[in-house]
Amino acid sequence: MKQRHFDLLAIAGVFVGYSITIRLALQLDVRESLLGGVANTIPVVIFGAMVRRIILGKLMGKPAAIQLLAHLPLCAAFSTLSYGLLIVLLGLFNGGGPSGFLVKPFSPGGLAWQSLENVTTYALIAAMSYLQAQRGRHDTAPLTPSLAAPAPGAAELTPQPEDAPWHAPSDDTRADPELSRYFVRIGDELRPIDMDTVVSIAGADDYAEVQTLSGKHLVRMTLADFTRSLDPAKYARVHRSWIVNVDRIARAEPAGGGRLLLHMETGQTISTSRTGARLLRDRVI
Repeated sequence: MKQRHFDLLAIAGVFVGYSITIRLALQLDVRESLLGGVANTIPVVIFGAMVRRIILGKLMGKPAAIQLLAHLPLCAAFSTLSYGLLIVLLGLFNGGGPSGFLVKPFSPGGLAWQSLENVTTYALIAAMSYLQAQRGRHDTAPLTPSLAAPAPGAAELTPQPEDAPWHAPSDDTRADPELSRYFVRIGDELRPIDMDTVVSIAGADDYAEVQTLSGKHLVRMTLADFTRSLDPAKYARVHRSWIVNVDRIARAEPAGGGRLLLHMETGQTISTSRTGARLLRDRVI
């Protein structure tokens, strides 16, 4: 399912959940319950989108301790802003008129409950943001595929820090072009991968996950192995953990700090490093 479709379903679910809860808990009529559902959903959509953008654009790839510390002020800001917009919307929906409307804060008990609700909502948004960023790294079914071996005697590439410059391999380290067609083992069969359909390649230790237009393949091969045979004019290593097919980038948007957020044809969202963003910006005409 594409990200946009998932987001729309999630928004609909939040609205329905709030409306039903308000109806049952406060015994309001249908109209007031629906208005309450709208008032609660709007802050989640607006500030949730901001939170996800910050997590994907600025936190991904940072050390775990830094990410954890960053979530504390993010959660506090999300909760405070959501509460403020909620009481404004409730005042507008329940008492708006030509002369204005009354913004009425919650009681201490209501405020405590709303704060807990906002923290829980933030946690869910953050979790979904990480799942979105890591989508394509885990298969739903255990596969044991393997790819053709790299060229014999090819020099091993040392993993580089996230923002270390990455260059196309020189001719003496590139794999033999005849080995640039890969095969995936599925059961007892070997099936070729059409490299034109490859969207992204995610690295994880000694394995890589190849995302194609039709599915995923977990392979026992490193990103360094791939870089020796992939065409640098078509494939770019945009992060120490990601190679993308530039022909399969649907759009790219700034993510802050000189990074880019890539939206792939499969619905994946991939955050680049600063160096990876520069590699892509060099292709801008």
